[in-house]
Amino acid sequence: MKHSIFFSLSLIFLSTFCLAQKKISGKSQKVKFRVSTDYKRGIPPNLFLDMSFEDKNKNGVLEAEESANLHLRVSNKGKGSAQGLLIIVEDNLNDGALVIKDSIKIPYIHAGKDVGVDIPISAKKEIKSNKHKFKITVAEHFGYDMDPAYLILNSYEYQEPKLVFSGYDIVDNGEETMSIVEDKQLQPGEMVRVKLMVQNTGQNIAPNTKFTVHSTDKNIYLGENSGQLGTLKVGEVKEFWLTLSPNKRVKTNGKLPLYLTLENDLDCGELQDYQLPVVMNQDPPEPDIVQVEANVESLQKQVARFEYTSNKITANIGNIINIRDVTPSKTHRPNSVAILIGVENYKHFAPAPYATNDVKVMAGYCRNVLGISKVFSYTNEEVNGFFFGNIFNPTFGELQKAIIKGETELFVFYSGHGMPSKVGNKIYLFPSDGRTEALEVQGYNINDFYTNLNELEAKETTVFIDACFSGVSRSTETHETQNLMAMKGVRIKPEIESPWDANPNFSVFTSSGYNETSLGFDLSRTGLFTYYICTGLQGEADTDGDKKITTGELSAYVSKNVKLTSKKILGLQSPQFYGNKNQILTEY
Repeated sequence: MKHSIFFSLSLIFLSTFCLAQKKISGKSQKVKFRVSTDYKRGIPPNLFLDMSFEDKNKNGVLEAEESANLHLRVSNKGKGSAQGLLIIVEDNLNDGALVIKDSIKIPYIHAGKDVGVDIPISAKKEIKSNKHKFKITVAEHFGYDMDPAYLILNSYEYQEPKLVFSGYDIVDNGEETMSIVEDKQLQPGEMVRVKLMVQNTGQNIAPNTKFTVHSTDKNIYLGENSGQLGTLKVGEVKEFWLTLSPNKRVKTNGKLPLYLTLENDLDCGELQDYQLPVVMNQDPPEPDIVQVEANVESLQKQVARFEYTSNKITANIGNIINIRDVTPSKTHRPNSVAILIGVENYKHFAPAPYATNDVKVMAGYCRNVLGISKVFSYTNEEVNGFFFGNIFNPTFGELQKAIIKGETELFVFYSGHGMPSKVGNKIYLFPSDGRTEALEVQGYNINDFYTNLNELEAKETTVFIDACFSGVSRSTETHETQNLMAMKGVRIKPEIESPWDANPNFSVFTSSGYNETSLGFDLSRTGLFTYYICTGLQGEADTDGDKKITTGELSAYVSKNVKLTSKKILGLQSPQFYGNKNQILTEY
């Protein structure tokens, strides 16, 4: 009998079906696989892994009570079947408030096929702020395993709102009031209007906030003393009004027995029976409103990322777009020139990470998206000596030979270090062999750069500069900031020529404010500014949906997204735009 039961259970197990995602004809469909342990050795498979991660609010951080998804697609590009696959995800931390499915079995992936699996990740309210490193392994029954990959993910503990009373004001004239003395004070026997101010000084929104004011003295009349304030954002101040009238029987020398309660849908960060500092015959104190911003620094300055060494693994975080996949647009500029300059490796000081990649990527966008007919790229040691003058001088430079005045459309892109003068009133582009001690000789003053470009008299001139001028190196999550100029406490306030004021066909995009750092973006291996220039030109910047992208649309898109992303990485970066916002860059 026992043997019969065991045999029946075995048959049930062997006939069990598991579901996996399988890509068929370009569409993901659910396909049934029969579980079996009857694997046979044959021609080896050749496994590849593509990974992507996205959390619910797409900020690259797993916050308390948030869910996320780790998607893995395993492809077999070999000649034999992959058998008995086991995907294991291991967290290096033991945090019971982080929930993840730690293993998934895939019976077979036949030659030329692929299987996708979703691994849900969620954080409970009790989760702590931590840096998690998930090890992802794909093991195959006969040992044709993949090299491990890692998902680096920050969890962020629950942040509460904090509702506080900020101040009040008294209005004792006008409708709905009756004053004995119009002095903006409260006297017995008066009816006044009181404006109350409250603020959310916490690190989370306070949704659906309600207020109530009550008194324990029946001789104090209150009107409109309850209502809705809506959602209070982090740092937001809201005001509301009530009617207040103490009769002449009120006896108190201090604060009136008036109590404020603030409640919200989160049931936390609330204010319960707070005694308002309303005193008769006294002026209201100055409001106490504080500056509050979301505490992004506590996110350990990192968003989610993957780490791996195998060339058989590819990865994507959240809604990070593949900017190297460039779809040609409808735009063609038959008489146009682009000069692309990228200096990553400097002879005498720290590199500018990904500047060479910036040029390679932008070259594709110049040809395929902006439709530029002649694209010239210069990188690293090619940018040396008096390179800038030899290219841009309007009298003897190489570029002037390619410009037909009033007809040629000119685009210039620079990625690398910018340098400030020691007193901060001048800024320079810098060649790869330059020395800071010879800044004014070897550097190329930005005013000369703009003036010389303007004097070429192109039909349109558009400039992109992915460089900062604060005197520090370009940093990323994996490359530390270095001081290039040994400057401390110097505020950069350059005196800039502005040809765009007189020339409506001259436009400039810059990656940051003069005192900010322009960041590199490890996920795209480009500058952060360059990444959003490219995604914007792919169509993300087309806010009005007319299939055209103007300089104004691109600048607005780049500014918004660089600011948001930079604060999650290493600090605020604020792109700037100067010129005509109506120039059409591309149509698609």
